[in-house]
Amino acid sequence: MTGSGMNGSGGGASAGAAFMSVSPAGGATGMAVGSPMTFRFSGAMGAGMEQYFDLHMGDLSGTEVAMSCAWSADRTQLTCTPGSPLASRTTYALHMGGGMMSAGGMAVDYTTYGPGLGGQWIIPAPTAGWAGA
Repeated sequence: MTGSGMNGSGGGASAGAAFMSVSPAGGATGMAVGSPMTFRFSGAMGAGMEQYFDLHMGDLSGTEVAMSCAWSADRTQLTCTPGSPLASRTTYALHMGGGMMSAGGMAVDYTTYGPGLGGQWIIPAPTAGWAGA
């Protein structure tokens, strides 16, 4: 994977769970074409939140790549594996949707740690009904 882009909506310190880390990091090169991607959160994530993770070839407008994802027992780490080996020497963009919620029903905080993890971050302003600080 030669790079990754991120997209999501932010939360605040009271969001219930913050996005903490991703591996491989945005901009990583020389990754094995079948490598899993792991995402860590500071608190348990809600059921079904894996539906907000999409991998695209090229940029976010590129073809979506099939992958399977599974949560750790405490729902703080998500591991996603592409359904088939990725193309070598190709950029992929990871999209993390803005609808992700913690197990407590709060919007995920992407702003505290996210932009420092590499990649491209697009964090829109909170919208009506947003539960973050």
